[in-house]
Amino acid sequence: MLPTSTERPHLRVPLRRAAAVVASGLALWLAGCASAPPQRPVGVASPPPPVLAPAPAPAPPRPPEAAVTSPIRGPGASAPAPLASAGAGSAPAATDVTGAEPYGAAVAARFPDPPVRFDTPAFAPGRSTYTSNAELQSLLRGLVREPGANATRVRLIALGSSQAGAPLEALLFTRQSDPAPAALLASGRPTVLLVGQQHGNEPAGSEALLVLARQLASGPLEALLDRINVLVLARANPDGAEAGRRDSASGIDLNRDHLLLRTPEAQAQATLVREYRPVVVVDAHEFTVVGRFREKFGAVQRFDALLQYATTPNLPEFITRAAEEWFRQPIVASLQREGLSTEWYYTTSPEPDDKRVSMGGTRPDTGRNVHGLKNAVSLLIETRGVGIGRLHLARRVQTQVVALTSVLRSAAARADDLVKLRSFVDQDVAAAACKGEAVVDAAPTPSEYVLRMLDPDTGADRPVTVAWDSALQLQVLKTRPRPCGYWLAADQQDAALRLRALGLVVQRIEAVGVMRGEVYREVSRSSAPRQDGRGQIADGGEVVLVQVQTVPMLLDVTPGGWYVGLDQPLANLAIAALEPDTQSSYVASGLIGNVGAVARVLLRPELRTSALP
Repeated sequence: MLPTSTERPHLRVPLRRAAAVVASGLALWLAGCASAPPQRPVGVASPPPPVLAPAPAPAPPRPPEAAVTSPIRGPGASAPAPLASAGAGSAPAATDVTGAEPYGAAVAARFPDPPVRFDTPAFAPGRSTYTSNAELQSLLRGLVREPGANATRVRLIALGSSQAGAPLEALLFTRQSDPAPAALLASGRPTVLLVGQQHGNEPAGSEALLVLARQLASGPLEALLDRINVLVLARANPDGAEAGRRDSASGIDLNRDHLLLRTPEAQAQATLVREYRPVVVVDAHEFTVVGRFREKFGAVQRFDALLQYATTPNLPEFITRAAEEWFRQPIVASLQREGLSTEWYYTTSPEPDDKRVSMGGTRPDTGRNVHGLKNAVSLLIETRGVGIGRLHLARRVQTQVVALTSVLRSAAARADDLVKLRSFVDQDVAAAACKGEAVVDAAPTPSEYVLRMLDPDTGADRPVTVAWDSALQLQVLKTRPRPCGYWLAADQQDAALRLRALGLVVQRIEAVGVMRGEVYREVSRSSAPRQDGRGQIADGGEVVLVQVQTVPMLLDVTPGGWYVGLDQPLANLAIAALEPDTQSSYVASGLIGNVGAVARVLLRPELRTSALP
């Protein structure tokens, strides 16, 4: 069985802290903690961690139906009461996309409609489809307003077009008189980004974000804008939504394109994050309910919501702690109060003989993990939906509304703490350049877990013991000393531009010079299908897997080459992209043609450079 949250190494230290300054004036200890944060080497200066407010009080007991004893769930935490949505019409019960009943009446009875009604187009009487792209565009534009000072502004942000030409648009909700990105960053008010429908066949998140957009514009959530700004990207994959398919128009899984940026949809999200620098990012999805689970385990998914935060190598530890204590625990408590059941996110391979169950992937390519490496609290909320058509749609949307509302309320309550946290983590990551170790590759930890599912005939709970790959504890597979930065050859402009699009500072070398560094010597090379970090085939495309050795060398550099220093807040993204011997790297994906075009820099260079705009 997996350990409890109080036993997991990365959650041992609560965010409640006392700023007791020791003789050096740099170190602080955490009151009542079981262990202290890792210490930096002697003589290495690091900014002191922020002093953060106490965590919320424990949640009330879970309602009987939703009671789940999980060896990997930490104690709950209270949160403000969830918002009841208003509107007209409710979704009728429906069969799945094949026209067959996905399960019997006993299972369906476990998921009654909520006592709320919604007014998005998908819930119009007699409607059998979801909100269309045209309807969504009209709704977003109808919320735009530019009032006088000290009032809510709703601004439409154009992010380009999808592969099929659909507009990619987000809404910004703010009380700031100047809504420009630089002004918002200077205001000290944190920004929250909510993303829906990266997978086109997962509509509940998009419908829920339309509900929340109205409530932010002129409803019960509008008062939160006194403390936070909110960005809503209601439909990240309009082409997939229009076609009812998971992937983008080109067949690329948009949610696994956040490091490579091959699609305009992923580039649009990168632009939004680079310009507005959200401190909290939430990705709203839906999960498979029957299908492979019924085939493998003879059971049906039990839970209303599956939750997870970023789990990837080199993630700042305080980001993980904030995600767990400030956000996931309050989400769980909010859902429990509404009689909605929760578990950590998990999935399983489509291969019938592979009965492993895995938490969310650990590779630095999904939106959840990439946003975490951008030093944001990055959360995944999945509701039951894939493979059951419009069945339980109102409950699915209500689950998203309750969970997303909890996130917004937690962010508003923790606004000052989030600003301090981001400042500390940004400085801490930048200060780590040239020091210590960086994880190059890691994997989930195999374990065993009793997963609660449902009997498809009786609807009764059915415990199933499964082989469980935990993403909460990573097996470190490969490390290297953290360099000062990376050199890229002059012909690697494409890689340089993608790194800049992610938000990294990239310098163009303007004069001849010498850098002390390491080059990569390729030992072996093979091709393999791209996997999603859980042993599952991802896009269907192949990647180049190389094995390398590092060789110390003085690097003679010439004008036109590129330098990416790690003395910057998003340094861990550069490690994910540029260490060549992982599946997620730019070498593996062919963006960098060979290992000779990239090198590790071990001493801060003294070169004449200019920043890539």
